[in-house]
This record gives sequence, structure tokens and C-alpha cells, in this order.
Amino acid sequence: MANSLIELRPKYDDFLREDRFYYNERIGTAIDDHIQRSARKDVAGIGGPSSSSGGGSLIGHPRLRIPLADLRSHDPRLSNSLLRDPLRHIRALEAAAHEIALEERPGYDKDNVKMRVALGGPIGAKAIGPRELGSASLRRLVCVEGVAVKVSSVKPKVVQSVHYCPATRTHEARSYVDATDPELGLPQVDASGREMPDKVVQLTSSSYPTHDKEGHALETEFGLSVYKDHQTITLQEMPERAPMGQLPRSVDLILDHDLVDKVKPGDRVQIMGVYRALSSATQGQRSTSGVFPTAVLVNDIRILGRDSHGLVFTPNDIR
Repeated sequence: MANSLIELRPKYDDFLREDRFYYNERIGTAIDDHIQRSARKDVAGIGGPSSSSGGGSLIGHPRLRIPLADLRSHDPRLSNSLLRDPLRHIRALEAAAHEIALEERPGYDKDNVKMRVALGGPIGAKAIGPRELGSASLRRLVCVEGVAVKVSSVKPKVVQSVHYCPATRTHEARSYVDATDPELGLPQVDASGREMPDKVVQLTSSSYPTHDKEGHALETEFGLSVYKDHQTITLQEMPERAPMGQLPRSVDLILDHDLVDKVKPGDRVQIMGVYRALSSATQGQRSTSGVFPTAVLVNDIRILGRDSHGLVFTPNDIR
């Protein structure tokens, strides 16, 4: 299978181990910083449900920032392939980074923590705005700049629910995949890290099971279930870049894990992510219009500035 995980992972492993980039040391530093951040949040009592186990567990995932310029200088063809099929390549890149992380910090993944990768832009000569996003950008890596005009609150999103059956005294777990999951449409990966080409990650129902296969009632164990932080942002075109006489356009952003709660309304940001058309389990089968909402699955955020920095307050304004 072309561009399979078993083919791509050695290529990214060679890239991360190249001496001139020092990614081995940077991966270890990213894990250390993540452990310190988790310790501070755990002491402050703001870990919330994003951790899968009890107190003292790590919150979120460590994230390694990799500029695209480094990958282009190492292998231009591999860099171009990443731009065209980013989700498959990001999974292979994160798998290679995970192997190095286990060597640098053995046992760092004891709380189901995995190394994440943040790709740094821009992709071309300059970043684009929401107006330039079209059908040709779907499923591709994009770099978008704009102003955050609407920021939702951070909410826990269930990844795996655990249910208990009093009749049989057994537990069962169910995983959930929606249209914003980066793994959607990719081959499933087994416990050993190998792809299963005959099995593809598909949408699942969002409803909780109430009975097992034999018809016995189930009770949801909310404390044992696994969650992740989830947030949505509306990114609007910068006013000075909008054509004269036209309203600025906007695009929705999807943020998960450690990327949440970094942007405030009014912030000017540069976003790296994957532009995707969204659909639900029922809409994808029954829709006849062929028009679906779109969003950017965010991979990295960079704050360009805040609008409040340019404001000048007088003593009369403060009163």
C-alpha cells in the first residue's frame, strides 16, 4: 500500500534523528515541559476530566514543534507528500517521534500519553485567509491567518465510554469517532502499531449504549471513561485584507487536547491545520444536496497579536 504507515515511519525516523536538527533533545525537553505543566495543573486542581485516571496523571499530550522548512531541507518530496495527504503523514511522524520519546524518556506513555507534532508554517510564500479556502484545499494542509471573533468554552468530549452490567458483573468499553477525528478514513492500527488495510476508521454513533447484546441493562461509569478537551473557534478574515465593499469571510476551527484555551476573542492568529468537509453518520448517507459544512482541524496555533495592544485609554475612559 502506497504511503502506508510501515513505509512512512522509517522516513520520518531518519528525519528526526538527523544530527543537525537536534530533535532527540527537543523531544525530551517537550516531555519534561509537559510533565511540569501537568504537575502545576494537578496542584491547582484544574486538571478536569481530560486525564483518564485519578490524581497525579498527566494531562493532555506533549507537543513537538517542527517547522516545515526543516522537512523541506531534508526531503522535498516527503514534504510535498505531507502537504497533499497530511493526516496520514502526521500519524507516521508522530509514531516516529513516539519511538524516539520512549528512548529519551522511558515510560513516559504510562498514562496513555503520546507525542504530538505541531507543524510550523507558512506553507507557501505567505499564509492565506478564509476567503482563499476552496474545494481544492480540502484534505490538504493549510496555513490560515485571521481574527478570532467567536471562541467557545472548553468542554470535555468523550473518547471512550465504560459501562457496567449489574446482571453479568462485567465492564465493556465503547470508542467514539466523529467527523472531526483526525483518524477518520485512515486504516486502523493494531496494538503492535501495524496498519490493517482491510479495516478503516469509520464514523460511530454518538449515543450511549443502554443494553448489551443479551439485552441486559448497562450503567455508564463516567469516572472510568476517557475524555479530551474540545473547543471551537470562528476565525474571520482580517478587515484590512477583505476586498473593498465586501464583508469579511470566516471559517470554523476545531481544537483538541493541549491546543484549547490559547486564543481569546480579538486575537490575530496563524493556524496550521487540515481543511475538511464534515458530515454526521446519518447526514453522510441521506444528504442529496452534496453540500457539507467545512472546518479546519487545527494542528498548531501562533498568536500574531492582540487588537487590545493598539488601543489607547485616557483617564476619562478608565473612569
